[in-house]
Amino acid sequence: MSSRTALSACLLSLLLAVPCGATPPPAPEAAPRRIEMQLVGKHPRVQVRIAGIDRPLSFVVDTAASASVVDAALAERLGLLAADSRQVRVQGAGGNAAATRVTALLDLAAGSFGWKAQMLAMDLSKIAEDDAPPIEGILGNDLMARFDLRFDLPAGELLLAPPGSLPRAGCLDNALPERAPGLQRFAFVPAHLQDDAHEVQAMAVVDTGAAQTILNIPAARALGVTEDDARLRRRDKGTRGITDQVAETWLYTLPALAVGDWQLDATEVRISALPVFTALGLSERPAVILGIDALRHLRVDVLANAAGVCLAPGNDAGASRTPAPVL
Repeated sequence: MSSRTALSACLLSLLLAVPCGATPPPAPEAAPRRIEMQLVGKHPRVQVRIAGIDRPLSFVVDTAASASVVDAALAERLGLLAADSRQVRVQGAGGNAAATRVTALLDLAAGSFGWKAQMLAMDLSKIAEDDAPPIEGILGNDLMARFDLRFDLPAGELLLAPPGSLPRAGCLDNALPERAPGLQRFAFVPAHLQDDAHEVQAMAVVDTGAAQTILNIPAARALGVTEDDARLRRRDKGTRGITDQVAETWLYTLPALAVGDWQLDATEVRISALPVFTALGLSERPAVILGIDALRHLRVDVLANAAGVCLAPGNDAGASRTPAPVL
């Protein structure tokens, strides 16, 4: 996967060819930068300003997106695409491919932090929520992994700190130290799944852009869950992301999930054979996409280049929390 990276965009990841010649993210600054963040609908969002645009844009904060993205129709309307803008071939997690364009070099700002970058221009209308403002962009780990990142939704804040400045005490080392080059910026942690009769060790990826936690099929089978299990409910909408393809999905109440000292009590999760698990090299072993339903009450530190992850209760949470089901 050295020439491809994985982009998770609100439940369905994409495999992307890395834009050749794209401007690298800025070097980390000496002082930490704080960006206001809030949950809008089912996704954490920040306001991103683009020079020359008279209003801020609403971007999802996605720790499992390896490219920052702006909505294609919006980019066209606002004149963000240069006349000679090149196209990049995008491979969807569902197997389908499409071409997308890259923006011109833009002056961007969020909170007190400013940087220059190019972004992918992609159609984000398919991940729109009926009862929430449109998703206008995705802030990916192409930027965030250059920093010690603190994702603190209870405090309403995203912190970009110099590498090595956040405390490592209590952190878990990245659970895939030998991960492929295209997955270097992804935060993997060991997860412990449990019901009355089974205990399962699984690999989890921290994905703030996923609205709901997802188990792969090997994880479900290790828990003794089968397709005709009475505990399952079929999700009629399946699971869909930026692409048109829909993955068959079931809903299941997972009795317990733990990462390190933190535990999530009984909560409804999805079970699906999303092709993204294959892209992550996790299709044959129990694996979990740890979504915002599990992370929203925590303070999550992801150390630079995803070297480690620290999970701590936020100001509005105790040691454990049972979130409401996400349908």
